Amino acid sequence: MPFEFKLPDLGEGIHEAQVLAWKVRPGQEVAAFQPLCEVESAKAAVELTAPVAGRVLETRFAEGAVAQRGDVLVVIDTDGDGEWFGIVGSAPAARPKPAEQGALTNRVRAAPFVRKLARERGVPLEDIAGSGPHGRVRIADVERHAPTAAVDTRTPSLEVEAHTPSAAAEARGAQTEVEAPIPRPAVEEQRPGAIPLVGLRKSIADHMLQAWRNAPQVTSMDLFDVTELVKARELLLATASAEGARLTYLPFFMKAAVEALKAVPEANASVDNQQQAIVLKQDLHIGVATAVPGGLVVPVVRHADRLTLLELAKEIERLVSAARERRSTPSELSGSTFTITSFGGLPGSPLFATPILNYPEVAILGLGRIDLQPRVVDGQVVPRQCIGVSFTFDHRVLDGEGAGRFMSVLKRCVEQPLELLARLR
Repeated sequence: MPFEFKLPDLGEGIHEAQVLAWKVRPGQEVAAFQPLCEVESAKAAVELTAPVAGRVLETRFAEGAVAQRGDVLVVIDTDGDGEWFGIVGSAPAARPKPAEQGALTNRVRAAPFVRKLARERGVPLEDIAGSGPHGRVRIADVERHAPTAAVDTRTPSLEVEAHTPSAAAEARGAQTEVEAPIPRPAVEEQRPGAIPLVGLRKSIADHMLQAWRNAPQVTSMDLFDVTELVKARELLLATASAEGARLTYLPFFMKAAVEALKAVPEANASVDNQQQAIVLKQDLHIGVATAVPGGLVVPVVRHADRLTLLELAKEIERLVSAARERRSTPSELSGSTFTITSFGGLPGSPLFATPILNYPEVAILGLGRIDLQPRVVDGQVVPRQCIGVSFTFDHRVLDGEGAGRFMSVLKRCVEQPLELLARLR
C-alpha cells in the first residue's frame, strides 16, 4: 500500500526545507528508521528516516529543490497494510474501491510544469503514454509528441519560469521523478552563474532584512587592552587541557558579557511591538555566531551565568562543533537573548565591524582580532595586546549612556581578568 512520507514539522516556525541529498532511490527496499534523505531548514540540516518499511516507489523532489511543510517527499509501497511507526508522514490511506481505482487509472499523472509545457506545445496529455512511474508524463514525453515546428531545444519556458521558487521547484521535481536526482543546486544548470537564494542562505537574508527594517541600529567601538587577559589564559591552558576543555578567549568574553548584561539589563531584552513595551529577559542565553558551509548559524549557550569558565569552554566547543557538522538540534539554534560574534580569526580580519542585530534581540557584541598596538602606560608608549570591540544596539531600547555603561563593565572585566575570575561561579 502506498505510504506518502511528508516533510514533517521541524519546529520553531519552520515552513520549508531544501533537499540536500537523497539516501534512497526508486525501487530500493527500505527498513523502518532507515535514512531517506537529508534536508536543510533555516536552522539546521536534518536527516529524515523512514517511518515504515517497504519499497520506494518515487521521490518527489530533486536535490536542491525546496519543499514546504506537508509536501510529499517520497512514496513507499508497504506491500499490504504495513506497520506505521508514527515518526513523521501520515498513516497509509485505505485502499480505494474498484470504481475509485479505475478513476485513478484514467487520470493523467503529470507535474504542474509538465501540464503547462503541454499547453504551450499544444499537446493533449490524454494522448501521451507517460514513461514515468504509474504512467506519469514527463517533459521528454511531451517533447516527443510536440509538433516539430513548436519544439525548441532551449526549453524557453524553463528559463523564464526558473526565476520563481515555485516554478523552479516544479521544474526540478518534474525532471527527476523517475531519474536520478540532478546535481545541487539545480537552478545553476538553467541559469549559469546564478546562486539560488534558498535554504539557510535565504533564511539569513530574510533575517538580516527584518533586523535592518525593524530596529534603528547604532554601533559603538573601543580598543581594549587585553595584555593581562592573554597572560591569564596562558596560565589556565594546562588546567583546561587536563579537564578536557579547549580554552579560547571566547569564554572569557562571554563571562564578561554576563557581568555587563547584569549591570545593563536593557541589553538583554526584546521589544514587544504590539504591547509597545520593552521586555527584559530573566535568563541569560548567549548565542555564538558560527560560520558553517553555506552561511551563519547561532548555537545558544543556555544559562551562561550559571556555568564556570571551563564549563563554558566545553559547551561552546560542543555547540560550535555540532553546528559546523550540521547535526545541531533546532532547540540548540534558538532562544538566545544576546549574541556574540567573533570575526577576529577570519582571513583579513578587522579590528572593528558593525554587526547587525540578531533580531529580535536588542544588542550584539562583535570581537575583532587581537594584536600588538601602541599604548601609553605610565607616560610611556609601549606595545600591548589589544582587541577591537564593537557593540551594536537597538536605539529604541538603549541610548549612548546605556551602551557606555555596558562597554565600561565589559572593558573592566576583560582588562582586569582577576576581577572577572573573582566573579566566576
